[in-house]
Parts: sequence; structure tokens; C-alpha cells
Amino acid sequence: MPEEAEIAPEEPVAEEKETVAEEKETTAEDGTKQKEKKPKKGEKTAIMGTFVDNEELDWIYIGDADDAKDLDRLKKFNIRYILNCTMPRQFGGVMNYFEKDKNFDYCRVAMADNATEPLSTRLQVAWDFFEKAHTREDGNMLVHCQQGVSRSVSMVISYMIKYYKFSFDDCKAACLKFRKQANPNEGFEQQLRDLEAQLRKTNGFEKKPPSRKRAASTQMGGVQKAARGPSGPASGPAGPPRGPVGPAGPPRGPVGPAGPPRGPVGPAGPPRGPAGPAVGPAVGPSVGPAVGPSVGPSVGPSVGPSVGPSLGPSVGPAVGPAMPPKSKKNKA
Repeated sequence: MPEEAEIAPEEPVAEEKETVAEEKETTAEDGTKQKEKKPKKGEKTAIMGTFVDNEELDWIYIGDADDAKDLDRLKKFNIRYILNCTMPRQFGGVMNYFEKDKNFDYCRVAMADNATEPLSTRLQVAWDFFEKAHTREDGNMLVHCQQGVSRSVSMVISYMIKYYKFSFDDCKAACLKFRKQANPNEGFEQQLRDLEAQLRKTNGFEKKPPSRKRAASTQMGGVQKAARGPSGPASGPAGPPRGPVGPAGPPRGPVGPAGPPRGPVGPAGPPRGPAGPAVGPAVGPSVGPAVGPSVGPSVGPSVGPSVGPSLGPSVGPAVGPAMPPKSKKNKA
């Protein structure tokens, strides 16, 4: 899995340019004066290198962008962990060329080769990645920047100071043995010297890591490191056989008499007091009176009197009285 630690600077700056170390006098821990070796102008190591004379650090390689993109070279030196000390790609940094390859584990500590760039915000991420590679012991580690001169060397030196208690001058001298152009910029150098002074003042060094074990074979077909020296001679010849077993000792003495019996049991205490009253009175009176009187009187009186008297008297009397008879006219 790729591991990124992107820390953008205040503003983008150009990638580092190759610098040339200047000869100057330094003071070693024992107080003696010594001069740093001044590389010839333009002199540099062509490919990545490591601490060939220090078994505790010979798994750390310092290189440049060309080393980072050369797959055959990475396999040759059994590189598995790659610490990229350049800005993100969009700001002109070196890309993580084989990030999708499960055989490589990447970590980017984004920084510019600027004397005012603070190292303190990057150190812990870098140290954790160094320790990850150290404890897993399944491959070597490449620390690179653009030219392999300032940023990558500074990260390696910071780890050597923190975990191995090296002085800055000893660290740089060790790096120059295999990386002729190793030369942290002026600002980085001062920050690393301040780091060393602070750690010595507070005893803030980490416990020195144990030496790495040598793998039986490389994980990616790379060149195997030189094996350790041959084992020492086998153990000496076996000693004489053990002597005969001595006689058994005298039997154990008789068992002593039993102790006195336990004392009598004391009198029983007074009886427990009377039990308290019942939990309480009944829950309460009945729920209440009956629901109420009957629903009410009957619905009402009968519907009413009969419909009415008969329809009326007969239709009427006879048609009328009889007409009187017509009178007879007198005959004249």
C-alpha cells in the first residue's frame, strides 16, 4: 500500500540544484579539529549507494530521480521501501514510478530544497517509515530526492542522529564515503545541528534499534548482501558420564502430635425481633357506586289518540220532501 505524507510548503519553489561541498573545519566530539573532505567540482556518485562499512545501516540507500525510475536497479539492490523527499508531481517533484506495484512501499515527505523549509514537520513521518522498513527486514530502503544531494541526505542524517546518536559531522562524513555529492543545504544543516543539540540536552534519543537479520534470499531477485562469516567450531567433546547415584537419605522423622481441639462454640445471639406489620391496608374501597340510574323513563306516551271521529254523518237527508199535487182548474 502506498503511504503518503504530503506537506505543502508556503509556496512552490524550484527543485534542488546540485551543490558542491565546501571545505571547512569542524570540531569532533573529542575536541579535535578536522577538515571535511572537499569533493572535486562536478564529482559525484553515479548511482545509489549505501553504508558499506556499517552493517547497522547498510539497508539504507541514498539516490536520485534516475535511481527511483530504474526498475532493474531497484531490483538489483533489493529495494522494497522508497522514501520520496520531493514535492508532489504537480509542483515539479519526482513521481512514485512503481506505486501500483505491490513489491514496493512508498512514502512521500513533500519538501523543497529551500534553506528556510522546516524539517521538523517532516521528521516523524520519515522516522516512522525508516523503522517500518527496519523492523520488517524484507527488503532495503531507497531515500531519494531530485539529485540525491540535500533533502534525501538530510532525512538519512536525521534518522542516524535520532536513533543511533551520531553527531551531524559523523553522519555527513559517513554519507560522503558512498555519496560524493552529499551536502545538505545551509538551512538544513543548521536545523540538523540544532536537533542534535536538543536531543543531547534532553536525552531525547530513541533506543538504538537491534541489528537487522540477514534474509536467506532476496525478495525480488536482487543481489544478496555478503553473508556473515562462517560459524565457529562445534562444541567440544562430551564430558565423562555422570557418576552413580548416591544412597538414599534417612527416612523423614515421625509426624508430631495433633494440636488441641478447637474451643467450644459461643452461645447463640438473641432472637431476631418480631416481624413488622403487613405490607399495608387493602388497596382501597371499591371502585365506586353503580354506573348510574336506569337509562331513563319510557320513551314517551302512546303515539296519540285515535285518528279522529268517524268521517261524518250520512251524506244528507233524502232528496227532499214530496211535491204537493197539482190543483184541478174549475170548469167554467
